[in-house]
Amino acid sequence: MSEKDGEPNGEQVDAEQLDAETPGVEDAEALEAAEAGVADQAESDEDKVVATPTQRRSRSSRRPADRTPDAGPAGEGTRTRADAERARAAELKEKRNLGRFLREVVAELRKVIWPGRKELITYTTVVIIFVAVMVAIVAGLDLLFAQGVLAVFG
Repeated sequence: MSEKDGEPNGEQVDAEQLDAETPGVEDAEALEAAEAGVADQAESDEDKVVATPTQRRSRSSRRPADRTPDAGPAGEGTRTRADAERARAAELKEKRNLGRFLREVVAELRKVIWPGRKELITYTTVVIIFVAVMVAIVAGLDLLFAQGVLAVFG
């Protein structure tokens, strides 16, 4: 093998010699079996749907709808854009279901820690007193400004 490019210099190198030179590889058959397993897993993963990103891209960066991806023709494990849009629309329709929304609201209301009678009376009293003080401040300022306007413009 040449030092520069790592390729044989016209001489035939057998598999055992390559196994001996390759660090960490004990058996070529085990390596090939592992590679075959990875390839099988990759083929089965092609049909799985990838999760949609949480942030949408702007419309200017999208591809036209009639253009297909360069990954290959549809039917070889690649969905068309129209299929992807239909799947996304079905997912959004499921998310926008009114019944589901109401069930989630009820579930959240069950998690709320409601105040007891004593706490409720205390909170109500505090709110009424605060509102009365604010009304008194606003009424006092209103009378003060009214007196000022009458004194200036008489």
